[in-house]
Formats: sequence, C-alpha cells, structure tokens
Amino acid sequence: MEFLSAELNPWGFTLLAVGGSVVTGVFVYLIERVAERWGLVSRSRRDRFGRGRVPLVGGPALLVGLAAVLLSLRAVPARGTSIAVLGFFFLGLADDRRALRVPRKLAAQAVIALAAAYYLAPTPAAIGLGALLLLLFVNAHNYLDNMDALLAGVALVEAVSLALLRPEGGALAVSLVLILPVLVFFTLPPARIYLGDSGSHLIGAIFGVDALRLLVGTGGYHPGNVLPLVVVFAVPLADTLTVTISRLRRGRPVFRGGIDHLSHRLVRLGFSVPRAVFTLVLASAVCGVAALFLSRA
Repeated sequence: MEFLSAELNPWGFTLLAVGGSVVTGVFVYLIERVAERWGLVSRSRRDRFGRGRVPLVGGPALLVGLAAVLLSLRAVPARGTSIAVLGFFFLGLADDRRALRVPRKLAAQAVIALAAAYYLAPTPAAIGLGALLLLLFVNAHNYLDNMDALLAGVALVEAVSLALLRPEGGALAVSLVLILPVLVFFTLPPARIYLGDSGSHLIGAIFGVDALRLLVGTGGYHPGNVLPLVVVFAVPLADTLTVTISRLRRGRPVFRGGIDHLSHRLVRLGFSVPRAVFTLVLASAVCGVAALFLSRA
C-alpha cells in the first residue's frame, strides 16, 4: 500500500490547501533571505527570459509544502517513491548550488532512477521501463523551466489532470495541486523566485512515479493508459522532442542550454513572455481535458 490517506470533505480540502499554501509562502519568505549565502541564486543566462540573481528556492519551498500536506494527511510514501522524490530533489539542489558536469549529473540521475524503479516496479523489464520514465519526466520538466511561471503553471495543470485521471490514489499529485498555486504566484513575471533544478527534478520525479504506477500497476501492464499519459504531458514532451531534434540537427550538445524551446519560439513569433507562457499553460489544460476523455473511452 503506497499511502495511508484520509478521505477529505470540501471543507477539509480547502483547509488543507490554505494551510499548505501558508506554510509554503512563509518558507519562501524565510529562505529567500539566506539564498545568497547558501549559493542558491540564479545569474543571468541567455537561455532564460528574466532578471539575474533570482533566488533558486522554489524547490525547497515545494518540498516543505509537500511534507506539511502529507503529514496532515497522515500519508506515508513508499520506499521507491521516497528514493525518487528525495534523490532527485537533492541532486537538483546540488546542481543549483554548484553546476554539475553533464556526464556526472546524468550518471547520478541514472543511479537514482534505477534505485527507485527497483522498489516501484514488479519485474526486471518494468524496472528498466520505470528508470527510463523517471529520467524522461525529470529532464523534460527541467527543460520546461525556462520562463517565469512556465513550469509551475504547466505542472499545476498536469497535477490536476493526473489527480483526475487516477482517482484511486496519488497523494503526491493531489499535494502538488494544493501547493503549486502559491509557487505560480511567486514565479509570475517578473519572478521573485525560481523553482531551480531542485524544483524541476522534484516535480518530474513525482510525475514519473505516478506515470509508472498508471502503466505498471499491481495487476500487470496497462497499455490503455499510455495514450492518456502522453496527452497529459504533451507540452513538456513536445518541448523536449523539439529541442533534441533541433540541437542534433545543428550539431549542438543536447543538454546545453539555449533559446530553442517552444516558449522561445513563440516569443520570436511576436508573443510577449506572459502570453507565450499563458499559451503553453492553456495548451496543457486542453491536453488534460482530452486525456480525461481518452481515459473514459
């Protein structure tokens, strides 16, 4: 059993959302004051539209908010889930503090993904599938963190869609629904904080775990869930595919930052940064609705 969770009525759900948002917001105010001292500050980079020296504290704030919600729900993550969530979070945090070399970072990601999948998947073949899913979801959401409020906004829509797609469980996806709105507020342009690699890795790990559970449940493989999942996560997957093909065609390293993401392409077409972000969040919402119809069919 993955979680020990209590049923919530609308009042309890609202109280939990308010409490989780307050905890997250207060933690943001506290940690952003020491972000410079801890080395959690983003400098201006050509692959991001935004000002320089922004605190990279969205990831730690998200983790604290999730912990507060799970404690309130008396929800206990399984061992594989804990390895994925905490392992990828701390790897991202290390990358935020001191940029890791790509080969070392990928090797660490692979170790964490395999360790988590070992406990999450029931068969050796499923372990390989689970590790690949975790790596894909973590890096796809890391790619998407390239404009103010883009990752937080898209992830919020994906969390809502995933929670509706999997009504029988998924306390972590529900917790993201409760916590991410306050982080969307803090990352609206001009962003006061960034999620950073710790935040994008944490979000990707949560979605990767839930995706694996939808594809490989206790009853075996569920191929009927493949298409709804692809549609739910269409925006980050399309962005990753576009960037990968573009960089390979130009002979550029795939994991080196650049301004060739979907959001950057919309800006070059004449969109303002807020409008480009809103367009991709809206596209994710449309995909979420489509996925729900596909799952019912």
